[in-house]
Amino acid sequence: MPPKRILVIEDEADILEMILLRLKKEKFDPIAATNGSTGLTMAMEESPDLVVLDLMLPVMSGMDVLRKLRQAPKTAHLPVIIVSAKANESDIVVGLELGADDYMTKPFNMPILVARINALLRRSSISESADSVLTVGPITVDVERFTTSINGEPVSLTRTEFGILCALTISRGRVLTRNQLIEQAIGDDAMVTERTIDVHVTSLRSKLGSAREMIETVRGIGYRIALGNL
Repeated sequence: MPPKRILVIEDEADILEMILLRLKKEKFDPIAATNGSTGLTMAMEESPDLVVLDLMLPVMSGMDVLRKLRQAPKTAHLPVIIVSAKANESDIVVGLELGADDYMTKPFNMPILVARINALLRRSSISESADSVLTVGPITVDVERFTTSINGEPVSLTRTEFGILCALTISRGRVLTRNQLIEQAIGDDAMVTERTIDVHVTSLRSKLGSAREMIETVRGIGYRIALGNL
């Protein structure tokens, strides 16, 4: 199996070199861009398996790169980890709401970055479900094709949002804690906080339109698919 290709979009030379060297050591195939415009082009043309994205980039900001990645069908589900010096909660929330799968603040720990990359790349147990097409009410999830539709209309989700929806759909009304969603949708070594799951669920709901109320919050515990809303 060929090594996974990781696109690193980072303009700080020392940080870029550190990431590239570590990824090579971990047997990945890293490629790099030092501005947002070039990074976006490479994401479209080089078919990376995952993108590590800085936010404060020349030519085109990381937020604009992320926005365009999520708008393009070819890259709508491409896993993206933001690595940025912007550490305010508002910046993190905006990044996640725009479709980032994870967010790390600088300075960061390289082993943790590698762990998060592996967690996003690893197939979750959801993809091994015996049922490749899951349907609950108006929601249909095709696990093999990585597609979602509401009443037959396609919905574009990030990889993490898709994983959360799969987990909740498979649970068929059973409550899943935030930790269970982290483990099933992202990976239990992803170092993701419960607050991160809440942001992803909020974003997921906003994309489900008329079916948004089917994702029910169980106060103090987690979330479930509300079968009573069918």
